[in-house]
Amino acid sequence: MSGRLMMVDSGGLQKPIGAGDCPIVPDVPLLIAADAVATLDVAKIVRGAILFTGLTAGRNLTMDTAANLVAAFPGMNIGEAICVRVGVSTAFALTLVTAAGITLKGRATVPASTTLHIYFVRTGAATFDAVCV
Repeated sequence: MSGRLMMVDSGGLQKPIGAGDCPIVPDVPLLIAADAVATLDVAKIVRGAILFTGLTAGRNLTMDTAANLVAAFPGMNIGEAICVRVGVSTAFALTLVTAAGITLKGRATVPASTTLHIYFVRTGAATFDAVCV
């Protein structure tokens, strides 16, 4: 999956859409009914919202690698971010686990029956902060 949608900038020229350009994302959250550990990969991140509906115990949610984020969003500049909202509709929490090149900032869990915004902020050529609020 790639973030290479096109947009028209203020000067009337087309350019690849970047993470800071507020691209339109699907308006339908991705519903995950599986009761298992999961990966927050690029395909899920670009959906914009994810809701875990089938957890029967606390589970880990492992983030994708910085290299995969860079590949998916080649026009993303340092300091720009892409956001995904992660929710849990059951009485069990998700524990966030980082991958290579990702540094966790803020909350380390998605509490039971709540949502959390995760902002993947590009901080270097192959690094991101996952700012969780």
